[in-house]
Amino acid sequence: MMEGVGRRLNTSSGFLLDIGTHSLNGREQNVLFRNNGDETFSEVGWVNAADRIEDGRGLAVLDSDGDGRLDIALRNFYQAAGLLQNRRGSGHWIGFELEGTRSNRDAVGARVRIRTGDHWQTRVVTSGSGYLSGSSLRQHFGIGNATRVDEVLIDWPSGERSELRDVAADRLHRLREETD
Repeated sequence: MMEGVGRRLNTSSGFLLDIGTHSLNGREQNVLFRNNGDETFSEVGWVNAADRIEDGRGLAVLDSDGDGRLDIALRNFYQAAGLLQNRRGSGHWIGFELEGTRSNRDAVGARVRIRTGDHWQTRVVTSGSGYLSGSSLRQHFGIGNATRVDEVLIDWPSGERSELRDVAADRLHRLREETD
């Protein structure tokens, strides 16, 4: 057996720790990153006590209360699931829930692009986003001060494309793939 594989080394003595009934991963500090909008991120978990030391197993991002602010569901080893609700937030948002007809029903693989002014954002519908967890299939965009989205492009897995213009913000839009 390789030294330290699956268990943490005790740095003071160099011996393998007896983990007993604890996890092989151990307890680590959670981190939460904020997108600075300039291709960099800042760690901000300490701001709202999200930086707890836990034995994490799963994380899912969703809008649990439909207020347009993304929340985080956490699952830890031998603990009840927890929900970190986003009670702050400023600015506007837009969301899309897609239903495939020619593509798969959940539209997994669809690419959603939005434009506000000359700023583009892209999301891809994915499933199975993490270990023992999966985030919402809804695609969420923060759009700052914009109250409408100028353009929405949806490239469906089937190869079809949907285009929308001048779309209202601060709401979830349910869209179905058009068939010929």
